[in-house]
Amino acid sequence: MAVDNSSPAGLRREPKQERSRRMVLAVEQAARKILLDAGSDALTTTSLELVSGVPKASIYQYFPSLDAVKAEVFRHEIKQHFEDWSARLESKWNTMGLAEGLAMIVDSTIKLQSALIDLDADFYQSHSGYFGVWTAYDSYSDQHDAGADLLKEFFARHYPTMSSADLDLRAHAMGRAVEQTSYHILRDNPDYRHQPLLRDLLLSMALSFFLPSLI
Repeated sequence: MAVDNSSPAGLRREPKQERSRRMVLAVEQAARKILLDAGSDALTTTSLELVSGVPKASIYQYFPSLDAVKAEVFRHEIKQHFEDWSARLESKWNTMGLAEGLAMIVDSTIKLQSALIDLDADFYQSHSGYFGVWTAYDSYSDQHDAGADLLKEFFARHYPTMSSADLDLRAHAMGRAVEQTSYHILRDNPDYRHQPLLRDLLLSMALSFFLPSLI
């Protein structure tokens, strides 16, 4: 399957009024329910109209295609995931050990990619270059900056004598390695997300970036 690194089609126009924002959200939520309950083949403008209560004509005002609807569902899933992840990290980072913190990063990565695959594996694989975890994370700059700052503080607490430049490089390399490795593995075989060994392998790799013998 060819991989498209570009952004999938999005909304025709951004909803400005509260009523139109609620309508777009209703379509997104309906699409998510249809994808999870019945699969991609069941997602049609007719089913969207039935589940969301939004007329087809209004759906077409904002969504040029069903792929555009799926893309908005994926983006909403990613945004919600990182909001939840940042909140969990902020509430626990001050008491977590290094291994626990890295495990949270690995679990979060697998959880998000699994959620996107569960929504629509073919759509995810077709656009996996775009919907890769860190690429998606970068789409939400405020959340990215807040999460990155928390991670820097977290690693600095465990390695207070390490230079800021070295700490940034280790953290960045670890994050990219976990994301890219899991993304390629799951793109090749989505069923691997069900194997506990995937988590163990990714966590071992993440820990290797902070081995005492390397510091």
